[in-house]
Amino acid sequence: MTYVKTVFSRGITFLREHPQLWFTALVAVVILSSYLYFAWRFASIAQNAQEDLVNVRAGSFLDTFVVFVPDTINDRELLRTHVSQLREENPTIDSLVIYAEHGNGDLRVYLSDNGPNEGTVIQDVPDLYSLAYSTDSSYTMKTQRDGERYFITARAIHDQNGSPIALAVMEQSMAEADKQITENIQMSMYLLLGVLFVIVVLFLRHARIVDFATLYKKQVEIDKMKDSFVSMASHELKSPLSVIRGYVELLEDGAKDEEEHAEYLRRISISANELRDLIDDILDVSRIEMGRLRFSAEPVKTADILREVTDMFAVQAEGKGLELSLTIEEGAEDAVASVDRGRLKQVAVNLFSNALKYTLEGKVAVTQKVLDGKIIEFSVKDSGIGMTADELKKLFDKFYRAEAKEARAVKGTGLGLWITKYIIEHMKGTISVESIKGEGSRFVVQFPVSKEIQVQ
Repeated sequence: MTYVKTVFSRGITFLREHPQLWFTALVAVVILSSYLYFAWRFASIAQNAQEDLVNVRAGSFLDTFVVFVPDTINDRELLRTHVSQLREENPTIDSLVIYAEHGNGDLRVYLSDNGPNEGTVIQDVPDLYSLAYSTDSSYTMKTQRDGERYFITARAIHDQNGSPIALAVMEQSMAEADKQITENIQMSMYLLLGVLFVIVVLFLRHARIVDFATLYKKQVEIDKMKDSFVSMASHELKSPLSVIRGYVELLEDGAKDEEEHAEYLRRISISANELRDLIDDILDVSRIEMGRLRFSAEPVKTADILREVTDMFAVQAEGKGLELSLTIEEGAEDAVASVDRGRLKQVAVNLFSNALKYTLEGKVAVTQKVLDGKIIEFSVKDSGIGMTADELKKLFDKFYRAEAKEARAVKGTGLGLWITKYIIEHMKGTISVESIKGEGSRFVVQFPVSKEIQVQ
């Protein structure tokens, strides 16, 4: 039962992941249901036809039998010979008994072939016998004995004047008919299993075709994204290289004064950092896709990482005229998460960097707190350009960049948030985002509080 539930659950999950297969599944169910229904109808019709045939044969047999019985009714041995011969020629007849009237409405067994003993008096006469004895027709009823079905047919025997003188009762076994019906049903089931197998094969074949089509579609999309990425990455690589090259040439020509010299070096440093970040993103993507991005978990005070990164971006925020604040709520100062310190810093750097890039004026507020003593939560909230609902759906996709005019003006590869989400989830954390177009965004990161000894 558990195995069936598991298979059924996997089937439902598969259909949820491939909604295009629902129609195929519906067709399969309709075909199977139709086949089961018609197989059942066929078996029912075959059984009814078989029973009708038995009734007709029984009635016809007794109709013929009672014609010659009056002529031999007084010669019991001759009559017995005829009855035995008839039973041998009709193996479905289980017994044939002739009853004679005994008085007071009772019947006595006059002749019996595999029935009650001759001479036995039947005082409690069945309704079937009484009905048949009082008319000129055959009557049949169903009965069951030892798990086997029988048909009992009764017909009155009349003398030349049309008066009833005896009653012929014949029992027919339905064992052979039921056996044939059972064999037909089994054959139908075998055919059903064959049809089911073919349907499953076709269903899986169709599923594979759909999978191939889906994979092809995804591959085309990935190829387009890669082409876009290569174009963008080459542009992103050229930009800092061009800046570095230009300022190096200026330095080679000789700066006018120390202040100008220092400014050239600062810009070279900024471009070099941009180049390094781009290369790091590309390398991280490669490591992730090959499963080689390593994590080394240790107890880390997340507040310390947030302070360190806040200090890193303080000058950049000041240069843009933005307010950058960090708030550690009560009880969260010493909160420890079991994470990779370097990777957590990479996450914080990426979120801080994005917030500052996409915020033209206002502030970026970073907050850390502990929820119910179990979850460390830190958020990065900005008053930047924000995002639409459609942009939020694709935000963590690889190579995705918002198409808004304000977003296109910001340099980037569309890899940072994809990498960030991967890192957070592989450190047993979660990341979510809330955003309103034109009002800003809020990224929320959560990690379980570590049960290990807190870092001092």
